[in-house]
Amino acid sequence: MRGWRWGVLAALLAVLLSLPTLAGALPAARSSLSPAGLLERIRASDTVGWSGYGESRGALVLPDVRELGELPGLFAGTTRTRAWWRGPDQWRVDALTLVGEVDTTRDPNGGWTWSSADRRALRIVGELDVRLPTAADLLAPALGQRLAGTQDVEVSALPPRRVAGRSADGVRLVPRDPARTTVRSVDLWAEVATGLPLRVEVSAAGAQEPVLTAVLLDLSLASPPVSLTDFPRPRDADVTVGDAPDVAALADRFAPYRLPDELAGLPRRARSPLSTGGGVATYGDGFTALAVLPLPDDIGRRLVQRIDEPGDGRTARVSTPLVNAVVGLGRRDRAYLIVGTVPEDLLTTALVELRANPPPRRG
Repeated sequence: MRGWRWGVLAALLAVLLSLPTLAGALPAARSSLSPAGLLERIRASDTVGWSGYGESRGALVLPDVRELGELPGLFAGTTRTRAWWRGPDQWRVDALTLVGEVDTTRDPNGGWTWSSADRRALRIVGELDVRLPTAADLLAPALGQRLAGTQDVEVSALPPRRVAGRSADGVRLVPRDPARTTVRSVDLWAEVATGLPLRVEVSAAGAQEPVLTAVLLDLSLASPPVSLTDFPRPRDADVTVGDAPDVAALADRFAPYRLPDELAGLPRRARSPLSTGGGVATYGDGFTALAVLPLPDDIGRRLVQRIDEPGDGRTARVSTPLVNAVVGLGRRDRAYLIVGTVPEDLLTTALVELRANPPPRRG
């Protein structure tokens, strides 16, 4: 009799432990919300409070050069993150690594980046208009909201699926002018009531599988307390205060040139009224977008040599299914990094125009 009771207890425990798996296996049912209505909810979901665990996977091989920071690893492997989100100006994302974690927090006055491996903390004061992507940008909600902001797309419904144990409606975004971008489609699945993106798949032209995927595997739809989004600075931390943590932010803050209002036939995008930079410009609309970073001549030469050693010493190219880039030396001791989700010939046209007509100095 005792053995029978233990057998019943073991069976009950097995059922309880399998509940998350069983919940994830339940069929998903599509709501009555239209694809356009779901897209609008996704665009407005950045104020939804949530916490959870997510992963992103990339298949983009980028050159491993110091100036690009952690970018090559983010887009060519799996990134695991734990996040707490109260709103666009108050959140925390911990990127988990084999040797520790890299934590990024945001508060109304700026943000912190903390590396547990070397005990270093960087305080960023104010808002950064331009910077290199971080693990926080590849969270499914953040990535989905950013891509959903694109206007020049065709929108259609996708079959629903279960993500993080929840039923999620799907929507597909396809560029209206596919010849002008490397993006073939963006598939989004979102929690219907809030519009929070739970899974994002970005597919490139000519690629059979998505080249970038972000998904939440665990989710709580409750606003986390401030104690979880604040950064508790360790006493032994090596603290640095700055306003430009990477080469992109440096170029935006300090590049002394006035970039043109149009480049390669693409109009320059408007900047935020709160912008304090202006050295970097983005061009295009929707998924047809490129960015120009003016670089000091010495940095430009180092990048050309590291990326394209056998080349002519003046131009280096980076090609992936989704993102293309060109680094080129110009006239008057200038250099440019041009990157975007556009075909290579569009980047070449932009570089030719910048070389032919060097931007004048600001002020």
